[in-house]
Amino acid sequence: MNPSPWILSHLKSVSPGRAIDIASGSGRHAFAMADLGFTVVAVDRNPELASVYHKSDIEFLYVDLESPSWPLSDRSFDLVLVSNYLYRPYLQQLFALVSPNGFLLYETFGVGNEIHGKPSNPHFLLEPGELGSALGSSFEIIDDRFEEVLNPSPAVRAGVFARRIR
Repeated sequence: MNPSPWILSHLKSVSPGRAIDIASGSGRHAFAMADLGFTVVAVDRNPELASVYHKSDIEFLYVDLESPSWPLSDRSFDLVLVSNYLYRPYLQQLFALVSPNGFLLYETFGVGNEIHGKPSNPHFLLEPGELGSALGSSFEIIDDRFEEVLNPSPAVRAGVFARRIR
């Protein structure tokens, strides 16, 4: 699967630095970031994905992001990327991974996607403006997305591209 065009366009606007790909899967965004010069940490709860990354410069962390305690404490990154993942109980901890003047690039499915298929559970669908509201005054929102798309397949996509200012 190719990187999201929305994510890729924003990645190209950020100077390379230390980045993390949350719930990375097979690395479509992790490898794109590495190709753009970022030093990348890919995080996923599937240990079998380690084999995808073992011949690359990408550091793979086998982590359950929904464990009883936040598993990524005391880390910070110039860019935190999240794609197709939503776990509201740890949103603030995830935002805290963004270093001062760093960026958050978050894209997933939005309410209304249920007409297109999965995910259809409201626990995995963002409301319009939800991420922007959750960020509070610590971030400047550069781009806020909530729209129905046709490519690569019909879906409702929601996201935010923001920079930490506090």
